[in-house]
Amino acid sequence: MRFLAVLFFLLCSTGALAERGKDEDRLGEVHNEWSDWVLDTANTIDAFFSNTQGNESQQKTRLRVFVRIRYDDNEGGKISPGIRAKLSLPSTENRLHLILGDDEDEARLNDLADNQQNISLQLRGKTETPLKKLDFNIGIRRRDDKYQPYGRVRHNKTFQSANPWVPQLTNSVYYFTKSRLEYRGTANFNKVLGSHHFFRPSTVLRWYQNNSGQCDDGWCLDQYFSLYERLRRHKSEAIAYDAEIYLRNKPDPLIHDVVFKTRYRRMTNRKWLFWEMEPAIHFPAEYGHDATFRLTFRIEGLFGYNTEVNINQNFMPATAPWENTLTTSN
Repeated sequence: MRFLAVLFFLLCSTGALAERGKDEDRLGEVHNEWSDWVLDTANTIDAFFSNTQGNESQQKTRLRVFVRIRYDDNEGGKISPGIRAKLSLPSTENRLHLILGDDEDEARLNDLADNQQNISLQLRGKTETPLKKLDFNIGIRRRDDKYQPYGRVRHNKTFQSANPWVPQLTNSVYYFTKSRLEYRGTANFNKVLGSHHFFRPSTVLRWYQNNSGQCDDGWCLDQYFSLYERLRRHKSEAIAYDAEIYLRNKPDPLIHDVVFKTRYRRMTNRKWLFWEMEPAIHFPAEYGHDATFRLTFRIEGLFGYNTEVNINQNFMPATAPWENTLTTSN
């Protein structure tokens, strides 16, 4: 109950900002100051890698700062702050990026406390197309409770066909100095259902050579089913319904967890600030597969270039189909 009271207070506080003129102006000033700092820092880094003056007119770096509050009937409450950014380096022909925070491929899998300690350089392939992408990463990540230099190669391909299902495959190979090889393969299938729904089943296979803290020291298989619904105010709010099944290579038990949840995201009166609510029921093996209630609240702000929120970014895994086919207003 204490957690719910704090959550209610946060939501009320977010709405109350619009009614406080002076506080609202000050919040806007702070946001602009931080955005200018983000862009100036990105330009400095860009100049370092290119040995030329940073190109301010092409600078498109955005920083995502968020706080996640989670309550679980078995594990209690937890607050996790986080940062995610891809620093734009336009002087390198936009092929080189500096990544701060978690990997989008792993956002559903890892705890934020570890994710936010990652930093890497990403080199994108020169022949990248909308249907095929190849990139390389080198940097430092936290694995097996240690900071480790690592490298990654990732290939992503979307297949075109007359079939109503659109398949997409992603293969990633990691090498860590201590944890050694890791593999992650993802198969997605996209399908538009009418004008108001978009469905995506995803299968993720992971394998770890030498990381005892992951997947019972072997492989694991994760299966996701997500249904996205177009809402009346689809430019300022989004909703998705998810079912998730986590399997492990140990037969006792084979099913690690099953999750049923709803995700709801909504913009505030600020174009750069939004919040997200996620009620869920899951059945973790470590607690005898008993039904367990979980509630997650997240508030996130954008700083830097073009801080207007795209409500579907990092929420829907593809461009919302109704954004291309429908022109209805909010």
